Amino acid sequence: MKKSENKKYQELETKIAELTAGWQRTQADFLNFKKQTADERIRLIKSAGADLVDQLLPVLDHFQLAARHLPKELENDNWAIGIKQIEKQFENILFENGLERIISIDREFDPEFHEAVEEVESEKPSGTIVDEILSGYKFSAVVIRPAKVKVAK
Repeated sequence: MKKSENKKYQELETKIAELTAGWQRTQADFLNFKKQTADERIRLIKSAGADLVDQLLPVLDHFQLAARHLPKELENDNWAIGIKQIEKQFENILFENGLERIISIDREFDPEFHEAVEEVESEKPSGTIVDEILSGYKFSAVVIRPAKVKVAK
């Protein structure tokens, strides 16, 4: 092989190596972009779900409040039983889709999960939650509403 052909061959080999490396980088960048896009889509779906659940929580609260204040004489009424079943079904749909109730009573107050609305005298240790005024919830492991609680002094 002549010197000029050998040099031309070396230049082509170098060019092939450069183009191959560039193609591999582009392919890796594309795969990273694809993964980031999928992750962002999941995050947006969870965020939209959290927003929707946050808007539905007052409805759940009102169902629960109505059930707690049901007069004794209506406890066996078919209409009242039906309303309680609707409440349970609504609650189950939310829980099956990622809603979690924050457990509060007899737990140590944690500002990440609880909002103290009152300090009360109690036999329980100071900082222990003695009553829950409004349930708190997490959605996809993110607190969307802290529990409103009464805490022992």
